[in-house]
Amino acid sequence: MDIIDNAALSQHLSHVRIVMVNTTLPANIGSALRAMKTMGLSKLVLVAPKTYPHPDIDALAAGAADLIEQIEIVETLEDAIKDCHLVFGTSARSRTIPWPLLDARPAAQKSMQAVIQGQQEIAIVFGREDRGLTNEELALANYHVTIPVNTDYGVLNVAQAIQVICYEMRMAAIEFSDKKHDDQAVMHVTDSEDMHWDEPLVTHEQMAQFYPHIEKMLAEIEFMDPKNPRLLPLRLRRLFGRIQLDKMEYHLLRGIFSRVQALNNGTWKSSKSKEDQN
Repeated sequence: MDIIDNAALSQHLSHVRIVMVNTTLPANIGSALRAMKTMGLSKLVLVAPKTYPHPDIDALAAGAADLIEQIEIVETLEDAIKDCHLVFGTSARSRTIPWPLLDARPAAQKSMQAVIQGQQEIAIVFGREDRGLTNEELALANYHVTIPVNTDYGVLNVAQAIQVICYEMRMAAIEFSDKKHDDQAVMHVTDSEDMHWDEPLVTHEQMAQFYPHIEKMLAEIEFMDPKNPRLLPLRLRRLFGRIQLDKMEYHLLRGIFSRVQALNNGTWKSSKSKEDQN
């Protein structure tokens, strides 16, 4: 049996953050930390936790107290994922429109491939204990991820779900490292997607500027009614979240949006018209 290189695995897994949104029970935070450390993850981001700090966190994080000092507290989910390239929102319910959905294992494989081949930052987002993530929060994710549980009793609390996801992340990192060691260049993933890029991928913070721009452009050319946009903004998020734009594509599209806006409102002047004026 090959010896597992914990240092290498920890380096890969350091690119994966667990995000907990509006957590109510401090004990779940402590249990999540212990689950993370068991599998070699260390980055926990809390979005507006109901109670923090709390003694229950220290008590339930037995043996993982060092991770408490590394917890990052933010006010919004957008802040938690702004520098991420790939975001998974955990969901057990059907939503307004279908979203790209992966089980925990292929989601972990996709994540590790993105990390090892592209040094991407990954976020796995977990919702509230009583109602999970809202539709608006889930729309911020590139993919939704689910754990294939017993349909007769599919009950997992948030700390248990985090344990399962962290386990799959570790196993994917081990699998990829083993195949790389055996000179197999690319690990198999469900969609056989090549993760090598000639340009860096954009972050969610950049995409947060992209969506208002395209919606404003579509409203100005009267393609979208801003007072009744229906599902168009959501479908645009699904489309571009699935594509994952790189920086060149991002600037190209935003340049096109700006040109369309200028042409529409009569402020664009081509090089030829400028020469005619001179």
